[in-house]
Amino acid sequence: MNDHEFVVSTGSTKSHFAKKSPLVVFAAAALWAVLVCFVIWPWIVLLDHHDLFLAVFAHSSAAIWWAALLWALHHLAFQVGGLFRQPSPRLTRREQPNVVILYTTCDDFNQRCTLSCIQQDYPNVHVVVCDDSHTEEYQKLVDEFCHKHIGHVELSRRTEKAGFKAGNLNHAFRRHVHQDWVLLVDADQILPRDYVRRLVSAIPEEFADVAFIQAAHEAEVNEQSSPLQRALAPGAQFFYRRDMAIREAYGFVPFLGHGALIPTAVWRACGGFPEIVSEDFAFALESLNQGRRGRYVRDVVSYETFPYDFSGFMIRIRKYAAGTAELLRTVLGTFLRGPATFVEKWDFLMMLGWYLLMPLLTVNGFVAAYVCHRYWTQAIPVLHPLLPCLYTLLVLAALALCVSVTERLSTAVKFYFWSTAIFTAAMPVAGSSFLRHLFTRAVFHRTPKNGTPSRIETAEAVPMVVLGAIAAGFALIWCSPFSPVLAGQAIAYLSYPLYGHLCSESVTGKVARLVIYLPGTVLLSAIVVAWRFVYL
Repeated sequence: MNDHEFVVSTGSTKSHFAKKSPLVVFAAAALWAVLVCFVIWPWIVLLDHHDLFLAVFAHSSAAIWWAALLWALHHLAFQVGGLFRQPSPRLTRREQPNVVILYTTCDDFNQRCTLSCIQQDYPNVHVVVCDDSHTEEYQKLVDEFCHKHIGHVELSRRTEKAGFKAGNLNHAFRRHVHQDWVLLVDADQILPRDYVRRLVSAIPEEFADVAFIQAAHEAEVNEQSSPLQRALAPGAQFFYRRDMAIREAYGFVPFLGHGALIPTAVWRACGGFPEIVSEDFAFALESLNQGRRGRYVRDVVSYETFPYDFSGFMIRIRKYAAGTAELLRTVLGTFLRGPATFVEKWDFLMMLGWYLLMPLLTVNGFVAAYVCHRYWTQAIPVLHPLLPCLYTLLVLAALALCVSVTERLSTAVKFYFWSTAIFTAAMPVAGSSFLRHLFTRAVFHRTPKNGTPSRIETAEAVPMVVLGAIAAGFALIWCSPFSPVLAGQAIAYLSYPLYGHLCSESVTGKVARLVIYLPGTVLLSAIVVAWRFVYL
C-alpha cells in the first residue's frame, strides 16, 4: 500500500502520486458516526434534562468524550491497517546522487552518532556538523572532532542563533550544501552502516513531486538506558511500524525533523525551513501547498534515544505542545485552503488532535465526575450499556497492537502501565503549554540528551500536587461509576514530583517505580466497575 505506483521493468522505475484513498479515514469516521448517532445520542436524550445547568454540563462533557473517541478510532484504524501493510518494493537506482548529511547539535554533541554518519558504506556522501552549541565545553568537543576527522567532516557554526533548529539548518544549507540531496540527522541518532545507501535506493527515478523521503526510527535500548527509556521504548516502534505504516496511501505523511532525505531544490522552493519550533511539520505543509508530498520508507531504520528521565520527557512534550499551538496559529489556515486532499487535511488535524484534547480531557475528568455523580444520586443510569464493551475493546486492541511490535506480552503490559501514568501526569502541563502558545510565540527548548538527568521544576510540581489533591477529594465526594477514572487521574497528578525519581536507584526511586503502576490499575478497575454496574 504505497502512495506511489511503481513500474519496475528493464531496470527503470517511474513513479507518480496516486490519489489518496479515503478508505481508512472514512471507515473510522463512519464507525464513530454510527456509534454517536444511532447508539449514544438516542440514549442521552432519554435522560432527565429538567435541570438546565446539569444538562449543559452533561452535553459539554459528552461532546469532549465524543471528540476523544473520534481521535482514538481514527488512529486505531491506521494502526490496524499497518498490520496489513505490504513491504516496499526494492528499488535499485541506476545513479548514486551526491548526499550531504547535516548533523545538528546544540550542547548535545555525541561522537558515536557523528561517527555513524561518517562510516556509511555509500560512496558519495559528505558530513557537515551544524553546531549551535552555546557552551565552550561542547564547542571544544565539536572542534576537536572535526579537526581529527578533517577531510571527512565539515563544520558549520553561526554567530547569530535566531530561528532555533530551522535557523541552524537554513544557515548550513546556504553556506555548505552543494549537493542535490540532504539527509537530516539529529544529535542522538545512530545510523546503520547501510542507511544512506538503502534510503537513496527509495528515491524514484522521477521525483519532481517528492518533498522528502522520511525513514523510520526505533528507540535504542542498551546497558546505559534508564528505566524510563526501557519502559517507553516500544512507543517509537508502535508509531513507526503501525501508526505511520499506510499513511503514504491513506493519509498525511509528516516530515519528522530528522531521518529524512530532502531534495535541495525543494528546500529552495519553500524558501528554507520556516523558523518556528515545529519547522518539520510546517515544511511538510508548505511542500504540500506547492504540490509535493512526502514519502515514508518503513524498512529503513535508524536508532535514537528516548528522554532519559521524566523531567526530560516533560521538556519535550511541552515543546511539542507549544509547537503544535504555533502551527495551528500560523500555518493551519493556509494549509486548509491549499491544494492538499481532504484526506490529508483531516489526517493532519487528527495527528495534532492529541494536544488539543489534553486541556479538554484534564477539565473533563472533573466535569464528567460531577455530572455522573448528580445523575447517580437521582437514580438515573449514567453509563450506556455499550460503554464497558467499547472501553474494553479499545484497551485490548491497543495492547494487541503493542504486542505485534514488541512480540512480548510482558513488555507491552509494562508499556501500558508506564505510558498511562506518564501521559496522564503530563496532560495538565502540556495542555497549559498548548493553550498559552495559541496566543504567544513558542520557544524551542532542547531536550537533554546523552543520558543527562534533569530535575522537575518546583513551579510545575506544586500546582500538580494541588490539582491531584483536589481531584482525589472530588473522586471521593462525587461517588459514581466514573469515580475510578478521576481517581486514576488524581494519583498520576499527585505522583508528578515522585516521577522525577523514576530513574534513581534510591529508595524513593524504587517507590516511584511501584507507584507508577497505580494509575493504570485504577483506570482498569473502572472497566470492572462499569461492567458490574451495567450487567450485574
